[in-house]
Amino acid sequence: MTINIVNTFIRPVIKSISNIIPQHCLFCLTKTRTTMALCESCIAHLEMNDHCCQRCALPLEESIEQSVLLCGNCLSHDYFYDKVYSPFVYSEEISYLIKKLKYQQKIHYAHSLAMLFIEKTPLLKPNGQNLPDMLIPIPMHSKRLKQRGFNQALEISRILATHYQIPLNYKHLIRSRYTALQAGMGSSQRQKNIRHAFHLQQALKVDHVALIDDVMTTGCTVNEVAKLLKNEGVNTVDIWVIARAGLHH
Repeated sequence: MTINIVNTFIRPVIKSISNIIPQHCLFCLTKTRTTMALCESCIAHLEMNDHCCQRCALPLEESIEQSVLLCGNCLSHDYFYDKVYSPFVYSEEISYLIKKLKYQQKIHYAHSLAMLFIEKTPLLKPNGQNLPDMLIPIPMHSKRLKQRGFNQALEISRILATHYQIPLNYKHLIRSRYTALQAGMGSSQRQKNIRHAFHLQQALKVDHVALIDDVMTTGCTVNEVAKLLKNEGVNTVDIWVIARAGLHH
């Protein structure tokens, strides 16, 4: 009964109030009413990941013909994930928002990042054919979760799950082994660091899953999780990330 009251009366009121009271852009502090808490001018300065590999979303050089569908890595390697959706290149502006969320406990930035993903990923629409059966945020080890206080991937996933009306599962996939921070590591080091770091506590019994994270760099982490899920019977594993780093990041 209480839940029905919240859904029927309280949330619409909050939503209507938020539409009346102007927000301030997270970059330039000008007033804005966009759902992303960014003004249109600042949104326009975010680097879109339009010219990218159609499988792993790796940003491609502008000199590479648009007809090229796959990057060299995808042509020469077999990955366990099926498709990466990443609307932005991991450039200075988007990294500012992500780092504010992760390292300065600006948890409300998760809403802006999720809404940016929604607005700039037109291939994914509520009730669309590309949507998965379940969303799973990349988990943090309990030790690191205690240090940070929250999992940014989970906070982003909450908004995405609500918008797309997809079940969110953040309990069954766990990070069972503590790993070193991967910033500065090469691909081979990351692969070794993340190997066997995840464990699935219970069979998911779904056909199509999307893994959620903030940034994809080499893809070693999401590939390790995708391998685990496919070994457990999941047929399709997509990756949803806010930003994709280039090879030289």
